Amino acid sequence: MAIVDLEDGVSRDRKAEARGAARELLGGRKGGGPLAFVRVNSPAGAEGRADLEAVVLPQLAGVMVPKVGSPAQVEVLDWTLTRLERERGVPEGQVSVLPLLETAAGLEAAREIARSSPRVCALALGLADLSADLGTRIGTSSPLLAVARAELVVACRSAGVGPPLDPVHLDLQDLAGLRAEAVAAREMGFQGKACIHPRQAEVVAGVFAPTAEEREWAQRVLSTFAAAEQEGRSALVVDGEFVDYAVVARARRILRLPDPGQSAARSQ
Repeated sequence: MAIVDLEDGVSRDRKAEARGAARELLGGRKGGGPLAFVRVNSPAGAEGRADLEAVVLPQLAGVMVPKVGSPAQVEVLDWTLTRLERERGVPEGQVSVLPLLETAAGLEAAREIARSSPRVCALALGLADLSADLGTRIGTSSPLLAVARAELVVACRSAGVGPPLDPVHLDLQDLAGLRAEAVAAREMGFQGKACIHPRQAEVVAGVFAPTAEEREWAQRVLSTFAAAEQEGRSALVVDGEFVDYAVVARARRILRLPDPGQSAARSQ
């Protein structure tokens, strides 16, 4: 997905200008390319309400909402989006919601937030604001980061929504560090990592997209397992690995993952 940022990436005196540019950009989309999301300002404030009025168009796939701390915030947003969709002729329910959890309250309520609306497609983690809220610096090796990541993975899975998105890596020159963070996030069950520059997207996509070997393995597992089921068997060995329904589910998830270039969330 591509995320147009109207929040922290825009100074207060240029919000209206950015809002107009985002509307023009969305209105000019002809289809194809990454899903178009917009990170709006808090819908509880005037700027956020103006953002929603501007960007809810047929070309909009979803909105990223900052500093979500309770399910009630998403429920109110759901109502607003439904009204705007009806007014604009947008299919009701088309606009997804990607809550950005950036506070202790948000983490504590992660599971309720993930279940708060059918529009919630996943959860995202905001590390800089979370660090400020907790009064500490959460580095890549911090136990707090592991706890936060684990909470989002469990919350998304238990709610039946997509896996979460990892926070941005702010050092544009540190591609090795970016890759290490992406690898750690993928191993914990994240589906992608937010990026703030196109050069980061290539690295992140390379980590999260399944390799050719992984796809071939998944195909072998599914085809072999299907043949075994026809014979009344539900456990077998493929490439020396014991395969049961849990392994089959992992193979299916691999084949649902996007090709390279589709796994990074890019902010513009």
